[in-house]
Amino acid sequence: MSFRFPILSLALLLFSVVVFTACRQAADSPDEAKSRLTSAPQWTLSEIYVNDALTFKDGKKMESFGTITFDRYMEKVQFREDGTFVGHFKGEADPMALRWKVDPASQTIQVGAADTTTTGGTWTIAPVNVYEDSFEMKTESNAYDYPQLTRIALKFNREEK
Repeated sequence: MSFRFPILSLALLLFSVVVFTACRQAADSPDEAKSRLTSAPQWTLSEIYVNDALTFKDGKKMESFGTITFDRYMEKVQFREDGTFVGHFKGEADPMALRWKVDPASQTIQVGAADTTTTGGTWTIAPVNVYEDSFEMKTESNAYDYPQLTRIALKFNREEK
């Protein structure tokens, strides 16, 4: 009789974890990720990570010694069905148009320059980082701290207009 409450509590906790996990699942494939990304009217930047260090959260810079920070960033983005990726920079009126596509070789979504002859500067979105309400895109470059390689991850949340 004295074990009844702990067992019931443990069962309720386990049930809650299973239900929460089942409700928030990552995309299983590039096609499912594509569907989720294009179904949202707009995505809003929530976090920026540089070399795994949080440098931006909820509209504010997070100062960290020796970490690269950004003064110019796309605070809102859209994935359009025609393969256009539209980014709205904070404080700028004119958006930037890029292209997105599913890369069959890597099974990811690639976002890059609209000019198909330009290489480099590509952002990668893995299906495991795409949820109904958020996604993460990543890139690596030595342009920010040459010759060191810098890893950047941007996290976006779904926004209904």
